[in-house]
Amino acid sequence: MTVYEDEWAFWDDIAGKYILKHSGVDHNISNVIEAASVYADRMVIARRKRKFEKVPDGEVFRKSAKATTVLATAAV
Repeated sequence: MTVYEDEWAFWDDIAGKYILKHSGVDHNISNVIEAASVYADRMVIARRKRKFEKVPDGEVFRKSAKATTVLATAAV
């Protein structure tokens, strides 16, 4: 599968998190790496199928509760 330049970071993040979550002393690491590659490929394909739209002017961005807490703490 071809992964385009703007998808590398997404692919690496998915594969890296999968490897960190599933690797261990009792697993065959080559199987974990292969599974991470397949999983990351499928996530990239699923992402390509999503529609992309820009946020209209005047719309308020939604922030997570965690981000709001960090901003509120920084403002104090």
